[in-house]
Amino acid sequence: MQLLNALKKKKYRLLLIIGKPGSGKSKYLQNYSKQVGIPILDLDFILGKELPDGRDADYVYDFLNGFLDTYKPEQVLIDKKAILYNKDSKIDLLDFLKQLSLKKTVIATWNGYTENGKLIHVCDKLQKDFEYEISDDFAYIELK
Repeated sequence: MQLLNALKKKKYRLLLIIGKPGSGKSKYLQNYSKQVGIPILDLDFILGKELPDGRDADYVYDFLNGFLDTYKPEQVLIDKKAILYNKDSKIDLLDFLKQLSLKKTVIATWNGYTENGKLIHVCDKLQKDFEYEISDDFAYIELK
C-alpha cells in the first residue's frame, strides 16, 4: 500500500478507513489483515465493555501504550472500539488514534464520512456526530 509508505515520514502514522455503516470498512480491514498476517485488535475485548469505575481516558491511553510496548507487529489494525464511545470516557477518538500512531502504524476503521474539508465521525451510541478538520496529520481511504 503506497499510503503506508508515505506515512513512514509523518509524525502520526495513521491511516483511517472511512465509511458509513455497511460501506465495507470492516471487510476491507479483514482482507488487509489476511493479506499481511496481522490480527485485528478488538478494543472492546481487550478493555472490556465498560471502563472500570474511576478510570478515564488517561487509563485507556496508559493501558494501550503498555500493550503496544509488547505488541510485535509494526502495524496495529483496529476495528471494534465502542468502549471508546462511552459517554463517560471523554476520549477524543482522533487524538487517541494519533497518540497510538506515535508508536506503531495504526490502520483503523472510522464510522463516518468527509465533507467540505471536514472529517465527520458518526457516533450512533452517543447520538451525535463529531467534526474534525482534515489535515495532513493522517491519511485516509473513503469507502462509499
